[in-house]
Amino acid sequence: MLNNYACAVEDALIEQVGRNGTMNLMLDAASEERAAMNIMLTNPDVLADYVNGFFGADGPYPTPTADERAQIAEHVARQQFANEIAQQEERGVPQNFQRPVMDMPTPGRQESQANSFWGDFSQMMDNNPENAWQYLSGAPAQAFQSKMLVQDF
Repeated sequence: MLNNYACAVEDALIEQVGRNGTMNLMLDAASEERAAMNIMLTNPDVLADYVNGFFGADGPYPTPTADERAQIAEHVARQQFANEIAQQEERGVPQNFQRPVMDMPTPGRQESQANSFWGDFSQMMDNNPENAWQYLSGAPAQAFQSKMLVQDF
């Protein structure tokens, strides 16, 4: 029984020595880290080098240059514009921007009087242009309301 007790005490002592060694290693590591932080925070050159390295091109959080920020902003704007266009295409054209729908004329139906007048006038200009003024002088007012006349000088 005494032998079992002595073995248990010896095992506990070995375990405690192992824990103390681990604690000493952790304390030494914390001491080194504290000393490094103390040097870094009290020496402006070391601090500047650390910050430049941390936020530089090779660091974990690189800070973009002005050109890179402009390129990123341009890319984001283009992407946003493309998304807006895609959404508009999905929804269609808003009602107030749609063109009015014209009914297709029925085949074989007679044209309106204004359209037949201008068709006849076109034939007269092709066949007998010197008498076209006579045809225009007898034109109904509705025919002129439906067309815009342009004069060349």
